[in-house]
Amino acid sequence: MAMTREQMQSCLEQVGQYRASGQKAQAWADAHGVSRQTLVAWCTHAQRWQARLDGVSIKSPALSKPSGFVAARVAPGTASGSLRLELNAGGARIDLHWPLAHTRELAALVRELAR
Repeated sequence: MAMTREQMQSCLEQVGQYRASGQKAQAWADAHGVSRQTLVAWCTHAQRWQARLDGVSIKSPALSKPSGFVAARVAPGTASGSLRLELNAGGARIDLHWPLAHTRELAALVRELAR
């Protein structure tokens, strides 16, 4: 059964309130009388619902997930400084500034996050 426009808008409002709260999913869900799984599902579908309400194609380049791998090379002797990495997954966001001298540790962290 498809959701009505009003149901999508209601869920999107709640997702917006959750994201603005800065609370962990379980704490927000408990405080608002919904299950954590429901909240996670709303966050997962939020972008798609918003696109539908806005009349934007879901296959729009702005909504498609990146694919493939782009290798980056650093010229020898220039590996100083840091790497900025931003990860978004559902309601979680991680913004890292990682020293280039410790890329092995970064690779281990990325492997763990991918699990």
